[in-house]
Amino acid sequence: MQSRITETVANMVDSEKSLILSTGVNGLDEMLSGGFPRGKTVLLCGGPGTGKTIFTLQYMMSAINRGEPCVYLSLEESLADKIENALSFNWDIEKAVAENKLEILDIRMIPQSKGYAEPFDTRRGKLELGIIKEIENLVDKISAQHVIIDPLTSITIHESRTGHKRYLISQIIDTIKRKKCNGIITTEGLPTATNFSMEQFLSDGVIFLEKDIQEFKLIKTLRIDKMRGMTFDDQPKRYLITNRGFAVFNKEAVIT
Repeated sequence: MQSRITETVANMVDSEKSLILSTGVNGLDEMLSGGFPRGKTVLLCGGPGTGKTIFTLQYMMSAINRGEPCVYLSLEESLADKIENALSFNWDIEKAVAENKLEILDIRMIPQSKGYAEPFDTRRGKLELGIIKEIENLVDKISAQHVIIDPLTSITIHESRTGHKRYLISQIIDTIKRKKCNGIITTEGLPTATNFSMEQFLSDGVIFLEKDIQEFKLIKTLRIDKMRGMTFDDQPKRYLITNRGFAVFNKEAVIT
């Protein structure tokens, strides 16, 4: 009887663990009771130089190293620069692509005279089927488990129609969910008391990255604003970006 109880408890623990995916970031998993909930989309908000792209690359390579293929949508920043930047952390993006563990869309949004923008892949030209269909096709192609978009702002900034912008964001997030993938989406800037972005409400989780000068020192802080379906540490924590990537000091108070 005791052995059956022990086996049942062990199976329950294993089942709970299977519902959590490591972020690949030291210190952050501890703030999240183990990692991100499986099948959820997390929004990463921060200004320039806060490390959003490095975070996405670290998350992506950690997933690939666990045998979980990824689809990565690169916007704004040159893909060549991202590849070179990743190599400085010993993350080999081109190798992951060659091994069919990663598919990349290197997209530029080209404004049109009618007040909207069309997506162009730097290698293939205009995406005739649109971003949503391209995501679906690439997820199916490599059986991807993760979709990363860096940054979403580039897709929505040219859209002046509020209703259509909300529809576009919801379609992207719904597509990630429908394909049973985890999503990491970055967005430029932080919300204010009077300005909340629609993607914050639509995402399952929201993380803020901030930097400030305190006592003549640059202090970078990470704060988990929400994470549906799990308990988490909502207190701001310092983080650093070293030659090994992102590291969060989850047990230390922020210097004030």
